[in-house]
Amino acid sequence: MSFLKGLALTFLSLLLFLSLVLFGQALTLNMTALNADFVADQIDSLDVPSLVNESLDDEEFPAEFRASLDSSLPAIESWAKEQLTAAIDPTYDYLLGRSQDINLPVILKDTVLDPVGIRSLLEDVDLTALVEDYLNDESVLAVPPGREFLNDYLEAAVMETVGELEPWVKDQAASVVEPVTDYLLGNSTDINVTISLAPVMNALHDNLRQAFLASPPPELAGLPPAQIQTDFNQIWQDFSLNLPASYDLDEALLGTEIETDFAEALTEAEEALDTASDIIGFYQAGFIALIAFILLTIGGIVLIQRNVRGSTRLLGIIFLIYGLIEYAGILIIKSVTESELPGDIPASLEKWLIGLTADVLAPLAIVSIVIMAVGAALLITSFVYRRQQTEA
Repeated sequence: MSFLKGLALTFLSLLLFLSLVLFGQALTLNMTALNADFVADQIDSLDVPSLVNESLDDEEFPAEFRASLDSSLPAIESWAKEQLTAAIDPTYDYLLGRSQDINLPVILKDTVLDPVGIRSLLEDVDLTALVEDYLNDESVLAVPPGREFLNDYLEAAVMETVGELEPWVKDQAASVVEPVTDYLLGNSTDINVTISLAPVMNALHDNLRQAFLASPPPELAGLPPAQIQTDFNQIWQDFSLNLPASYDLDEALLGTEIETDFAEALTEAEEALDTASDIIGFYQAGFIALIAFILLTIGGIVLIQRNVRGSTRLLGIIFLIYGLIEYAGILIIKSVTESELPGDIPASLEKWLIGLTADVLAPLAIVSIVIMAVGAALLITSFVYRRQQTEA
């Protein structure tokens, strides 16, 4: 009889220990990956400006654009994080069974791909550097043979032109936002945006003409102003014929496969969320069953022991061992994470990953400490109870 009792207690003790291990992992999952607030907090803690600055090549973009981007990044970061958080909430409502359906295109259109929000962000970004770069390239290619002296005037004239047209540039950028987002989300099958460059040509003509007349090229030096004006008009006519009359944005420019790939990705994401929602539903039911099983296992140990001292001592040992092992494992995981991260990742991302690991393990650390403390309290209770029984 004593052998069977010992065997039963050993079996229940092993089951209780394994159940505690599963409980710790499950509770951690509930409080981290399955917690919309936790995910939102992790997104909020990511230092996007530092990550962008560490990731972008300074030579890849014009210096003026990079300077504008750096000054605008805090506002962009704040808006993007706010929209991502807004997108997370309905997604988690569906995952956790609080809503019955999900429509990712609608969620994206209302949050991170909201045309109104994107247009407001463009107001704070200096796009003239990109336009200036584009216009410089086109102007150099448009110089007629034998008129290479125009290159001496173009850079300054283009810079002045783009500076004058900054409000126009922002208006044109804002006009393409909704067609592009509608195309990406599958609300339209194509993009047909034509931006007339007539305002650019008119402003460039005036600025180039002023510079040309103020300081004619050596080939025309000494000629009467009227003759220089006539020559300029002919040079401009030849030059302007080689310049684009409009900027055409269509799906071919973005890549005809982008819309299909994006739509397929959204469909696959919705299917994955549907599957995940079913799995999480079973998981949540299993989590409740696990808690009930732990309580039944504890009850079984108490029922077999049939005395306070033996029950508290055995349960105390199990809880204490679990807490010590779990907490030691947490310390090892933290140490390994810090030492095994790739050395070539940006410093801000490395800091975020280390913080993420600590935050993910924090609930498990609390569980292990609490169970360890309960185990220690039960062991103390067993000794105190034994002393009281001896004294009695």
